[in-house]
Amino acid sequence: MNIVDDLKSELQSARAERQWYEADWQDYVTYTAPDMERAFNRPGGITAADGMSAFQSSAARERSRKLYDPTAVWLLDRLASGVGSLTMPEGFNWHGVGFGDPFAPPPTQEDEEFFEAVRDHLFRVRASGRSGFALANRSRLLSTVKLGTGVLFPAENETSLADIRTPVHYRYVPLYEVYLLVDAQGSDCGFFRVRTLKAWQAAKEYGGNLSDKIREEAGDPKRKNAEHRFVHACFLREGGQDDAADIRKSRYESIHFEEDSKHICRRGGFFEYPLVISRWDRDGLSPYGSPPQAKLMSDIKSLQSLAKDALIASSQAVRPPIATHAQERQLDLNPGRINPGLIDEQGRPLFRPMIDTVSPGAADAQIENIREKLRVGLYGDLWQTLLEGSGRTATEANIRRKEMADMIGPFSTNIMAGNEALFEREVGILGRRGAFAPGSPLAPPETIAGSDVTLKPTAPIDQMREAGHFEAIMGFQEYLGVAAASDPTLMDLHDREEEYDLTRRALGLPAKLKRRPEEVEALRQKREAETQQQQQLAAGESMAKMARDGAPLIKTLSEDGTLDGSTLPQDLGL
Repeated sequence: MNIVDDLKSELQSARAERQWYEADWQDYVTYTAPDMERAFNRPGGITAADGMSAFQSSAARERSRKLYDPTAVWLLDRLASGVGSLTMPEGFNWHGVGFGDPFAPPPTQEDEEFFEAVRDHLFRVRASGRSGFALANRSRLLSTVKLGTGVLFPAENETSLADIRTPVHYRYVPLYEVYLLVDAQGSDCGFFRVRTLKAWQAAKEYGGNLSDKIREEAGDPKRKNAEHRFVHACFLREGGQDDAADIRKSRYESIHFEEDSKHICRRGGFFEYPLVISRWDRDGLSPYGSPPQAKLMSDIKSLQSLAKDALIASSQAVRPPIATHAQERQLDLNPGRINPGLIDEQGRPLFRPMIDTVSPGAADAQIENIREKLRVGLYGDLWQTLLEGSGRTATEANIRRKEMADMIGPFSTNIMAGNEALFEREVGILGRRGAFAPGSPLAPPETIAGSDVTLKPTAPIDQMREAGHFEAIMGFQEYLGVAAASDPTLMDLHDREEEYDLTRRALGLPAKLKRRPEEVEALRQKREAETQQQQQLAAGESMAKMARDGAPLIKTLSEDGTLDGSTLPQDLGL
């Protein structure tokens, strides 16, 4: 059995293990995320051969077929937007760079400026319109919040190695395409990605390295749109090295092949794990995350059922079913119409509503109770802080923000954890292109060369956590002001420079605001020299004044004979 047969066997196992997750994803898409991956919709129960759903019906008709109350849908949309603005807002540096070693010494001024230069360059690369980061990362966040798992693929721009603005292309990977693999500790160690490509798309993707059948179809105008499934398998390479320079000895091996013909289209590898995976919440060592609505699905389904019944009740109250005296009698219920023969000789109608006890608002209280549960369970109440914060004091607003950070914080940490793989991948690509070579604008100082660096979160939600440090520092300063008034020696215990650094970091201010040590020393020496010069000038002026004031006295004493030649000016205090 060759390597492709082994990979197909492992892929089949991954598909079988994921069936339980797909059943849950189907519910999430049906009841809470109709705008997500269409392959999880199963109109008519149609299922593709690979175990995934085939989308063979109208999206407008099918995606909302079971939605009668959109509360959960817009709450998740708001949650996704809120989490995005708190963790990775556009136009904001939501992470920094620092030493990866927790026991590394504090970075010097030069180190911090280098870290900020690398950070700024990474954000410029992502901001490029051709990189595709904004759209891909937005889709990844939506998938993380609505389905529990989001996948981003930073691919190296191999077509234009000289393009320094777009060395990386960011691509969103739909969850229905990728099968994730984890090791015994739950760490990501590989994946299978199954894509359906048209013949001409495959020819553009893999060039001429295709099977004869697909290559012929790609060149035939009538058959170029024929679809075929391609598999991208990535797994740990046997004998791979973390610090390898040759792709053939890289840590991860990569193989692209045609699923039906088993033809290998491309073979290579990755020096870093190529996928950026974020999970909302994780159940044990599962390769997939759990979304926030997972524990609320019973309430969400009950809400849809109650909303449907309320809609039916409203329709029955407005247009109830009618019973007539004879089968051939037809009612015309349009305004002003005449229905002859539908009353008897006594004027009694020969028809009446079959249901006359319908109360359209009977379920309103229960529906509102479930909506309130969803608002709490999906964090909808937290965003009211931003909408209703104008009437609060600064202290109340800070307390509310801290509450938001405490509640969203654990899940945002899971999302940000995936960004460490993004940083490692980006830095690896830039490093192989010589971005950190001597002479480059991003060349590291000697204190960093060879050190392990990593991503340091500085997103708004991280600043919310750091805000407590700043408030503590401000309160401590008030205490020092009162205590030092009675005992000035207390100030000897306080390190004002360390307080400055802590405050600057707590507020997320750049290192360039702080002068370098040599600049500070030169400034202090200049200030000390100016102070000494001013003291010397003041002393000279004082001596001159004393001399001017003492001269008339000396003259008077000399004329009176009181002062003889043996008496010196210093004896008179002059």
